[in-house]
Amino acid sequence: MYNEEELFKLLSTTNKTNFEFKRHFLDRLKLRAQNSNAVPDDITEIQKILLNRCPVYVDYQGDDEYKVFYDISEKYDLVIILWLQVSSGSKIKLITVYPQPVKRRFNKNGK
Repeated sequence: MYNEEELFKLLSTTNKTNFEFKRHFLDRLKLRAQNSNAVPDDITEIQKILLNRCPVYVDYQGDDEYKVFYDISEKYDLVIILWLQVSSGSKIKLITVYPQPVKRRFNKNGK
């Protein structure tokens, strides 16, 4: 399991080609970007967030799956669900993305 800093270090040192965007992720990104200005509208912006910003909270879901929270506004976090395969080179599958009110994160970790 990774904490926020460890996950950021792993993501920031990986290559963009290691990211795999699942169809579900692409569909949800398009839909949620149309419905919320809290969600970036293209993959390039998502990659920039993953490569350059430290998450504010990481929730391990089991089976190498993580729920990763990024602070994107005073009211909303950007939540990205991803799956990591690190044993044979980093492979990162992005599963889904959505905005979530910050207060829900505060309820989880008290931060």
